[in-house]
Amino acid sequence: MTIGENIKLKRESLGMSRAELIDKAGISVAQMSRIERGEQKNPNLETLVAISTALNTSIDEIVFGDQSTSSVYLSKMIDRLPKERREFIKDIVKMAVMVSSAEQIDNGLKEKKS
Repeated sequence: MTIGENIKLKRESLGMSRAELIDKAGISVAQMSRIERGEQKNPNLETLVAISTALNTSIDEIVFGDQSTSSVYLSKMIDRLPKERREFIKDIVKMAVMVSSAEQIDNGLKEKKS
């Protein structure tokens, strides 16, 4: 199955309309339409994170489908990449964790001010 098919299947299984997903994910109607129709086969990481968050699922479920949702599978695929690509993925994950931590700190500071 394609990424678009996996997204549509997950969305429909949740009883969510395309409009609801677009609103929750914060992406354009045109982009979501292209992804679900398979015209955009490789959405960027930011888009995948937004969609998976809106669907309350993992990125690997969206990318690989129900048959390969295991983190072990994803880890094996990453291990097959050249070293510089593996390092790039690690850097992306570190950045995402840092941003998330900063947002949590910021939210905590805002709550203290209230």
